[in-house]
Amino acid sequence: MANVNVNLRLGNNAFSKAKGYNQVFENTQEVDNTDGFINLLSVSGTKATATVPSIKAFCVYNMGDVPAEIQFLYQEWKNNSNVDDQNAAARYASMLLPAGDFFYLPHGRLIGYSADESAANATTIANTAPDSNMYADSGANVKDATLANTTDPVNFGVVDTGANSKQLKVGDLIRIENEIMEVLGTYENDPTSSSLVAGDIRCRRGLFGSTNASHTDTPDIRFPFFNMSADFDKFSVAQTDKNGIFHSKNFFGYGRTGDAISDGIQAGSIGIKFYQAGYQEIGLSGITANTNTGLAASTAYAFDIAVEGGSDYTLSFTTDSSNTNFGGRNGVINKIQDVLNSAYYTAGNLFEKRVSVGIVSGDIRFASGQHLSTSAISVTAPASGTTPFGVGRFPAIADIEGAVAAKLPDDTVYDKNTYDASPNKAAFMYDDGQGNLIGAGSGSINYETGEIRFTSAPNAEFVLNLIHKSAHAGGVNSDTTSGKNTIQTIGARSVNPKLNTTIKILAYN
Repeated sequence: MANVNVNLRLGNNAFSKAKGYNQVFENTQEVDNTDGFINLLSVSGTKATATVPSIKAFCVYNMGDVPAEIQFLYQEWKNNSNVDDQNAAARYASMLLPAGDFFYLPHGRLIGYSADESAANATTIANTAPDSNMYADSGANVKDATLANTTDPVNFGVVDTGANSKQLKVGDLIRIENEIMEVLGTYENDPTSSSLVAGDIRCRRGLFGSTNASHTDTPDIRFPFFNMSADFDKFSVAQTDKNGIFHSKNFFGYGRTGDAISDGIQAGSIGIKFYQAGYQEIGLSGITANTNTGLAASTAYAFDIAVEGGSDYTLSFTTDSSNTNFGGRNGVINKIQDVLNSAYYTAGNLFEKRVSVGIVSGDIRFASGQHLSTSAISVTAPASGTTPFGVGRFPAIADIEGAVAAKLPDDTVYDKNTYDASPNKAAFMYDDGQGNLIGAGSGSINYETGEIRFTSAPNAEFVLNLIHKSAHAGGVNSDTTSGKNTIQTIGARSVNPKLNTTIKILAYN
């Protein structure tokens, strides 16, 4: 591990960066004035002299006494109906590097673009909920009759129209009808894995609570994005579990292309927004923990509560013999919360439905512990028992406030003095462009495969914001005939016809 520490001071401005990398290449090369550049470094998955598979950072230093010309070979891209595509096989950029000078770049993702347009802004998905089926069609199908068995693992064919089998990657989960499988090998990723022929894949079967079954004809091959913290059919929508965890092997079907060009998710483009829970307040003001409820001591009361549109649950509680305040130990709020907590673990209408009750802005609020789009609370008169509503400080049931349904937070907030608009940053879990998810949750994202895992609010649905199918999307692609999105070579020559210079290059990954 090499620690890269970069410090730059320009007048009153100071810039610094410290990060750990693996040093993968170092080369010191004397270069002359020949018109053809001397290659310093190549980027390719094919092993060769002065070649690395990818670059996360590099530095070029002119150690000599005369300037050098540095040349970069890269690919040019173009916009092809919101899908970036190859425009030219090769382009060259040239820069002068004075004697004794150097430059550092934090990545090797250098490309060209055919127009004055962004190469990181192809197809935009805005505030879109994941498909309610929790899968997306890959566009590939099983070849006829190749999966009519229950062998584990199994090789089977993929209909290879338009090279759509290139969408499938080793490690993917796929769904065929109601069976979940893990891709162990594909012709594209590992042609020697099991003597596979073009278009074949090899899978482990019957995963995540699904059944290893026979599949006839040519069923669809789907990308599932159920929450892998549970069985594939545990939830009816894409959501976090009760601990706030979500994990999927793909990014809700986005970022896959049939030709493997502009694959993946655009780094830095992700914004995930979670639903705010539904709640109901009873319409009081100025309530504190020390406010007396006006209910009788040692008396049983009841009311009905329905959560997430379910049937009513009759909640019964008995006031304390001495503390009839809203708050405090054995206070009324504490008594109600104890019943709600117990009902969460007990079979019935509140089973695994979290509800909290507390004082919010001087009122009593019943709030759902689920952040689902259907999240809702309804408080009504009890089916049986003595109601607290209309007693003491509790308003009559007809006078309590209407329930507030679950909703998504706004994308934009406005300054209360100037009314200037700004992004509602606190509402989003977003990525930092380096595979980390931060903000309203924390986790990681694989930009190439789309595998995502994070922790956020419990039992939470969400909507997606992202960009994909752009030239800068996905991982480093250095080997396809078209679709390269990284520097391919770095070369150098001396500018002086009579004197050579020496260039040192360091590459990190």
